[in-house]
Amino acid sequence: MPPILAFEKICKRFGAVVVADALDLALAEGEALGIIGPNGAGKTTLFGIATGTVAPDAGRVVFAGTDITHLAPERRCRMGIGRSFQIPQPFNGMTVFENLVVAAAFGGGHREREVYPHCVELLDQCGLAAKANRLAGSLTLLDRKRLELARALATQPRVLLLDEVAGGLTEHECAALVDLIRNIRRASPAVREIYMGIPADA
Repeated sequence: MPPILAFEKICKRFGAVVVADALDLALAEGEALGIIGPNGAGKTTLFGIATGTVAPDAGRVVFAGTDITHLAPERRCRMGIGRSFQIPQPFNGMTVFENLVVAAAFGGGHREREVYPHCVELLDQCGLAAKANRLAGSLTLLDRKRLELARALATQPRVLLLDEVAGGLTEHECAALVDLIRNIRRASPAVREIYMGIPADA
């Protein structure tokens, strides 16, 4: 069975800084993979190459057997590649629930009213049900991280890319978030593959 997501001979550099030099990397069905490295090592750049926000200098990105190297980010999202960002980027002036609806409708390409039940489930699953009507800008860092995860899940991805999802959290908060991710992976059959960008000192 071919990998669900693969980098084939990916090259990327920024001036004299080489991020990837003929990199081959494959994520199999059902696999969770951690990419470990210090800040500035290129983890976020690799996520950008996978999701289409960064173009490789050479090589191919293949998703479920399809070459997606030149596809726009929104096309990749609707095909099933979801991601979170190291620094949460919610719509601060919208409620938590509205953030999920926007992610599902515009990111995932689903009709707005059709995604309401799924978004309600995600609120409960990610521990945000009691804060559904709060503005995203008023959340604590931990809850913003939970919302960032829920927004990625709202697109109904097959592959979920988590970019240093626990960055900035206390040890206790980090453990709680990792438990949440494990529970989501067990409870969500559709999300079977998770890439995680992890700092080298984690």
